Amino acid sequence: MAQKNQPEASSSLRMPLIIGAFVFLGTLIASIPASAVSLFANKSGGALSYAEARGTIWEGELGSVSAGGVALGDVRFRLSPLSLLRLSPEMTLSVDGVVRGSGTVSAGGGRVSLRNVEADIDLAAVAVRGLLGEPAQGEARLDVERLDFSLEDGCRQAFGTLWTNALDGPTKRYNLPPLPLSGQVECDGDKLAVTLAGENERMAADLRLLLNPALTYEVTATARASEENIASALRVFGFEDDNGALTYGSAGILTGAGS
Repeated sequence: MAQKNQPEASSSLRMPLIIGAFVFLGTLIASIPASAVSLFANKSGGALSYAEARGTIWEGELGSVSAGGVALGDVRFRLSPLSLLRLSPEMTLSVDGVVRGSGTVSAGGGRVSLRNVEADIDLAAVAVRGLLGEPAQGEARLDVERLDFSLEDGCRQAFGTLWTNALDGPTKRYNLPPLPLSGQVECDGDKLAVTLAGENERMAADLRLLLNPALTYEVTATARASEENIASALRVFGFEDDNGALTYGSAGILTGAGS
């Protein structure tokens, strides 16, 4: 009789062992330290670095983070486990440094997505070059409800706004009133488009940036000056007369901060 009960006993033990194994595995995975992010940092070719890590890989904080040569400061994060099953890691980030703000970022397969991003950016710390011959200065405020961009399909959807006072330095140099710019972040076909405009009593300006799937960009600036001395100064910086306005265009490859 004892031998007949042995298979039943083994069967009754199997389920607790399986449950125990899953609990152990889940506990092990949940306790992976945040320093495991170094695996991704090492594969970034120096694009991502940090000084220290606290917490776990699922929820923690990285100290003194640099990305693309820009010192971002401390970054708190929460990684969605389900996003790993989609092979598109998704993190909720909170940054407090030269970039201050929060949002959700996911990436994978040459695609990046932003959700509910609100950020204030110190332009002097992020960009090497400024506008109109001045060093980068001022700040930008970014509010993106949703942005999807891929290296294959380009801009798929984008809804957001941007404000900046980056032109206040150059205008002050020529004794002009402040000229803040604001506008939309959206898709223009497969290109990501940022369109900004601003005006004061002596000058108006429009700025349009297009980024295509190959990460090449085009910048077009249009200015309308009420005084000839302002127009002459703009011509020195490469602006050309065009139907009563002054225009300037440039293009390049996006490689990192200050591109």
